[in-house]
Amino acid sequence: MTDALLESFWARGAAEGWSDVDQAVAAAADVVAKPIIVREEAFLAAEPVCGFVATLEHAHVMMISPTASPTFRAFVIGHELGHVLHRHQEHAPQSAYIRDVIPNLPDYKVERALARGMFSNVYEHEAEVFADELATLIRRHRGRPSAFRGVFG
Repeated sequence: MTDALLESFWARGAAEGWSDVDQAVAAAADVVAKPIIVREEAFLAAEPVCGFVATLEHAHVMMISPTASPTFRAFVIGHELGHVLHRHQEHAPQSAYIRDVIPNLPDYKVERALARGMFSNVYEHEAEVFADELATLIRRHRGRPSAFRGVFG
């Protein structure tokens, strides 16, 4: 099912010619049939993670660190979309195991324990590759060749 989601997402991006990450977020919400809410959260500014997705029953809530850089914002959102579209939230046994071993550990520390942001983790690697591919798609559909810098630096 994940492959079908990814194929649908990429086909839609090519057909619609997305020129910014917010168009990709709207399309991803349609593809997964669940709203994706993006929120800047001040508390993340002091944390080592730049963003994460909380998957709720009726929505995916993407929380990202506040930034003045549209480039940084776009990449973090692209990375988190990678987690959503690869359905990494369905691989709960990892986090369930950690919660069983240390039941009072806050959720953000569980995420840190799962090596978020480390590329040796297959989920993080997939999300990084997804964000890179999204940047490439957006760059192809920008009006001027140098616009890639405006999206992802």
